[in-house]
Amino acid sequence: MKNQESKTAGYLKIPLAISLIVLAYNLSFAGVSGTVHDMYSLGKGTDPNPCGYCHMPHKAAGEKIWSDWGNETQLTSGPSTAIGNMCYTCHDGTVTNVGLSTAFNASRQQHKIPAGQDCDMCHSVHDNTNGKFMNVVKKQQTYCAACHDAIVNAGGLGDMTSAGNHPSYWASTPAHNINGSPTGAFCTACHERVHYSQFDCRGCNFCHKAHDGTNYSTAQVPNPILKADNTDSQYCASCHPYKIQASSGGDKHPANLAAAGNWGKVICHDCHDPHQPGVTNHPFILTDTNVDSAMCINCHDNTAGPEIGVSHPHQIPFGSIVPTDGSAAAGTPAANAIDDDGEDGVDYPLNSANLICETCHGTHRRVDDAGTKLLRITNTNSALCLNCHTDK
Repeated sequence: MKNQESKTAGYLKIPLAISLIVLAYNLSFAGVSGTVHDMYSLGKGTDPNPCGYCHMPHKAAGEKIWSDWGNETQLTSGPSTAIGNMCYTCHDGTVTNVGLSTAFNASRQQHKIPAGQDCDMCHSVHDNTNGKFMNVVKKQQTYCAACHDAIVNAGGLGDMTSAGNHPSYWASTPAHNINGSPTGAFCTACHERVHYSQFDCRGCNFCHKAHDGTNYSTAQVPNPILKADNTDSQYCASCHPYKIQASSGGDKHPANLAAAGNWGKVICHDCHDPHQPGVTNHPFILTDTNVDSAMCINCHDNTAGPEIGVSHPHQIPFGSIVPTDGSAAAGTPAANAIDDDGEDGVDYPLNSANLICETCHGTHRRVDDAGTKLLRITNTNSALCLNCHTDK
């Protein structure tokens, strides 16, 4: 009796197994059908079965019953590992040029992939629900944030969607007026080619490319997959031209980018770090709080920069002095009122009400604003001095 029951149960399992196989086939078929992985719908073959272009049930060329429809020699000679080389049997130009000069270009930087994974770390060849055959759903308008957040913390890099990271969502003046933008950025800062109407300037893709990153690295970040070379802060300058001096010896930071001065080159990264996950008290993604000009003093001590020496008193109260122009953006205001960029309110909320370096100086003054020693007000005929010392 028991043997009979066992046989009956076994017979019942067979159609169940077949049903599961058929279901899996149908789901895969539905995921591929009508997409760019459907060779038949693209007119690249005559077989209406989309599965048959990649898979064959017998005498397959490789793992996953891989078909020989594409360039099967790439299974062993391709630039990637097992999964990647399967993709490359078509993406080597045999069937499509998509990815040939980007994802499969060994001369360009690519997103790091942990051991044991390949293209399938991010992509699912049978499912285009999320677009680009991605196996993650977009978060904050980018795929990257799905992994580089506090939950997954990919690579142990921290939450790249939190405060403390470079602002990555386009915020411009009314009517997208580039000429009035505080960054001074030109159209090409976001638009990669003329009349290109669909561009992604949101999230990580503003600066990075998962595939086809430029060959630029630093000792701290060996594979940043940036869109452009940032040697001497040139990529920063593409979006922030007003923050960069035009030539060596100019009177604003960053300094000496064209040729090193007595103190070497002062690049953007000396003061700023675009990724400080969770840090909320470092204005302008500075590497410190810069409370009451602390960062200025740290460099201008004759070790990292020219010594200030005996100079105008600073870190002191204004006392009875009331500047003629004490406005936040253009005058000589108290430390806790400074708004040097004229955007988003007070620059350093933790400052005191004292007179500090930035009361008279602006780190990124535009050439046409003052042009001399980073002054907030031109000192022609002692105008800057007399703005405070009205009794002189």
